[in-house]
This record gives sequence, C-alpha cells and structure tokens, in this order.
Amino acid sequence: MKVFASFALIVAILAVALGSCDGRGLGTLFSIIKSNRLNIWWLNRPYNGPEIVVEIIGVDLNQRANRFLDRWSRPDTFVTIEHGQTERHSTQVEGNTYQPRFLWKTKMRFYKTMGIRFLVSDANVLRGDDVVGRAFIDTDRIADMMRTGEPGLLSLGENIGIMKIVVTLPASDLKEKGVLPLTSKVKRLDMP
Repeated sequence: MKVFASFALIVAILAVALGSCDGRGLGTLFSIIKSNRLNIWWLNRPYNGPEIVVEIIGVDLNQRANRFLDRWSRPDTFVTIEHGQTERHSTQVEGNTYQPRFLWKTKMRFYKTMGIRFLVSDANVLRGDDVVGRAFIDTDRIADMMRTGEPGLLSLGENIGIMKIVVTLPASDLKEKGVLPLTSKVKRLDMP
C-alpha cells in the first residue's frame, strides 16, 4: 500500500508540474492516500474467502401491474445482482415477455455479514431503464438455501411478480487454487 501511495504522489506531482492538472483535485487525492481508504481489489488476489454460486432461473411478472412498462410490447427484462460494496453482476436481456427465463448463474465472493440485493429492470433504448421490482435475501436465508439446495421464490413487490433463484456453494473444481507463479518450475529440455 505504501508503494502505491508513493507512486500516486509522484504521478500527482508530475501532473501539476507538466500542467495537465490545476491542483484542485490533489487535496482529495492526498486525503484518500493518507486515510488508506483505497480499495484496490486487484492487489487482493487471489481471493481465498468463501464463494457462492447464484443462479437466476426466471421471473414471473404480473401482466396487469406491468403493462405500462413498454408502450406497444411486453417488457425486455434483466436482473442485476449486488452483494457487498463492489460485486455487481447483470443477466442478459430477455425480450418481449412477462415470464423471462434466464437460466443464468455467476460465481461471486460471499461476505458473511451482507445479504444479496436483486434489481429487476426493463431495458429501454432511448431512455433510462425502468425499475420493475426489487428483492433482498439476508444471510440466514442464504445459509438455508445453501444447506438444503432448494430454490427460493422472492417477491418483487406487492402484486408485481416473483423471482426464482438458487444459491449454492461452488463445485470443488471451480474453486480458485491461486495464481500461477511468475517463474516456471518445469525443467527445460536440453537440445542434443
């Protein structure tokens, strides 16, 4: 961390000296460096903590409650998963249906003190995406789903719809074993 802080300091001084920075943002940069609030996720590799696999089976939307999402067609739905401060994953867009089936899964870090947030949205081309519904599962329900392997039905709001998900532990062959070393341990074959 000290190496990165000194590197950032050198870059900031060079930016001011070369005239590409007027110095107004340097106070913020220095306060972040001094407080060590930098969350540099690529320096924390490999991640050896617990991991989970979240699978989104599908969403069943109430047609009457969601008929105004798209004017002349049915909604184009996708789901965004948020867990912790940095984990954010999105499914593909399933178009023109009130019952999208995603059959989508992702492996992600699992923070034992934080739940998982789901945001179901309608994808729009010309304007921003519309929020259809939200769901949340806490750590106790996540633990129950991992233990039993049963799928969970989450309500997206009163009379909006439901979402079916499965939370499991990753298979043993999907667990990260660490990064490859920089030097190879394979002996070189000598040419005769």
